[in-house]
Amino acid sequence: MSQAVTVLGGGITGLSTAWFLAQRLPPTARIQLVEGSSRLGGWVRTDKRQADGISFIAEKGPRTLRTGRSREALAALELVEDLDLTSDVIVAPKSSAAARNRYILYNGELNCMPSGIGSLITGLPPAVRCLPRGIWHDLTTKSNRPEGLNDESINSFVSRRFGQDVDDNLASAVMHGIYAADTKVLSARALLYPFWLADHTGKTGVLRGLRRVAKLSRARNAKHALRDAEELYSISKRRMQNREFWSMIDDASMYSFRNGMQTLTNRLASRLADYPNVDVITGQSANEARTGTDGNAEIILANG
Repeated sequence: MSQAVTVLGGGITGLSTAWFLAQRLPPTARIQLVEGSSRLGGWVRTDKRQADGISFIAEKGPRTLRTGRSREALAALELVEDLDLTSDVIVAPKSSAAARNRYILYNGELNCMPSGIGSLITGLPPAVRCLPRGIWHDLTTKSNRPEGLNDESINSFVSRRFGQDVDDNLASAVMHGIYAADTKVLSARALLYPFWLADHTGKTGVLRGLRRVAKLSRARNAKHALRDAEELYSISKRRMQNREFWSMIDDASMYSFRNGMQTLTNRLASRLADYPNVDVITGQSANEARTGTDGNAEIILANG
C-alpha cells in the first residue's frame, strides 16, 4: 500500500511541510493539502498599492524573516534557495536603523526599546519600566503553577509570573507583531517553551529555572550531535556553492522579497502544483480527525 499524508492548513507552515514531504517521499506517496479558505498563504499576504503616483507594497501579515543560526532560520534560507528565490531577496543590514531600533506604541507615543546596557544609563522608556518590577516579582514569588497544568495562554503565563503590566505593555505588543494574535489565545508552551519549562522545573520561578533548562538543553544537544553536524555540513556545502547569497545573509539582520512576503508562499504553491502526487484542496475545512478501523488517521472534510 502506498503512503498517504494529509497536511491541514495552507499557510506558510502547511505549504512548506507539503513541499518537504514532496521532496523526501517517493513519487508513489499521495500528499494532500487541505485549506479551509479560498486562498493559500495564511497570514502571509502582500497588497500592491498606489498613492500620489507612487507604487508600494503593504504587508498584512509578517513583514520580514529573521536570519541567524537557529535550525528554523537555516531551514527557511534553504527553502528560499531551493525555490530559486535568492535573486528576489532584499535585506536589512545589521548596521541599519531598521535592524537596531524597535518601537512599541504606548500611551499614544512611540517608545524605542532598549538595545543594550547603555539604555539602562539613559533611562528606560515608559513602556518598559514595568520590566524590573516583573523580574523582581518572578524572583520573589514561589511557584504558583496550577496543579496538572499542561498548557496556558501567554497572557496567563506572563501575568502569573511577571505581572499583568509586563503582558499588557511588552509581551502583548511583541507577540502581536510576530504572530498577529492576542496573547490570550497564544500557547505559552508552544511559543515560550524554554520559559514555560523553566516554570515547571522547580519552585524558584522562571528566571532561576532557566539555568536548569540550559543544562537540559546541553544534554539534548549532545544527544542530537550527529544530526546537527549533518545539517551544518549541508549548510557549509550550500555556502560554498552560493557564496554571494550567504555572504549577504551573514551581514543581514532580517530579509524579505522585492515583491513582498507573498512571493514565498506563491512560489511554494506553484511548485507544489508541479508534483502529480500532490493535491491541493481549498475552500474545504477539516471538521474532524479520527482513527479509522484500519488504525490509520482519517480526516473528515466539511463536504464529507
